[in-house]
Amino acid sequence: MDSFTVYLVRHGSTMLNGFNRMQGWIDSDLSEEGIRQAQQAAEKLQGITLNRAFSSDLGRAVSTRNIIINQLPQAPQEIEQLQEFREVNFGFFEGLNSDDIWSGIAAPYGKHSQGDLIEIGGLKEARDAMKQSDPSHMAEDYDEVISRIRAGFQVLRQHCTSHESVLVVSHGTLIRMLVDYLGVDTTDNYPGNGSITELTIFPDQVVVETYNQ
Repeated sequence: MDSFTVYLVRHGSTMLNGFNRMQGWIDSDLSEEGIRQAQQAAEKLQGITLNRAFSSDLGRAVSTRNIIINQLPQAPQEIEQLQEFREVNFGFFEGLNSDDIWSGIAAPYGKHSQGDLIEIGGLKEARDAMKQSDPSHMAEDYDEVISRIRAGFQVLRQHCTSHESVLVVSHGTLIRMLVDYLGVDTTDNYPGNGSITELTIFPDQVVVETYNQ
C-alpha cells in the first residue's frame, strides 16, 4: 500500500517553556538549550533523506525546522509552513503559569491538576474543561483540535508522494493529542523538546511507529 513517513519533531525549548508558562498560539524564541535540542534532533535524522520539510507557522517551530534542515547534507525539495500543525490555542490562559491555571480549571471537579482531569476522562476531559473555563471562549476543545489534526493529515497527503520521508516540526500538546487520538497511551509521557515521533501515513489511516524518541 502506498505510504510515506513523517518524522514529527517537537520544537526546541523556549523562554516561556523555562518559566512554565502556557505557550500555545503566543510565541517566544528558542533558548540556548532549545537550539541545542534542535541540533540534536538533526543529528538523529542524519542518514535520512528528507524530501520535504514542514513546520507549524509559529516562530519556535520554524526556527527548529530551519536549524534541522541547515544540518542536512541535501536540502528538501519543499519547505513550507502548515498552520494545521500549530500548537493548541489556550485562549485567555496564554502566557500564564501552567500549574496555577490547571489548578483553577480542576477545582470544580474537586481536583488539582491537568493530570487529575486526564485520569477522569483522558485528554478530551482536560481540553474540554479548559474550553469551558476560558472567559474569552477562544481556547480549543478536544474536537476542534482533532479536526485540525485530521485536516493536517489531508494537507500532507496532498503534498507528499509514496515512499517519501518528511519532516514536520510541531508542538508538545498537539503531538500528544495526535498520538493519543491514534491509540497511543500518553499517560505521564509528554513529548520532550526536540523529540521525534515517527508516523506512517497511508491513504486511509495513520500509524504511530515510535513516540517521543
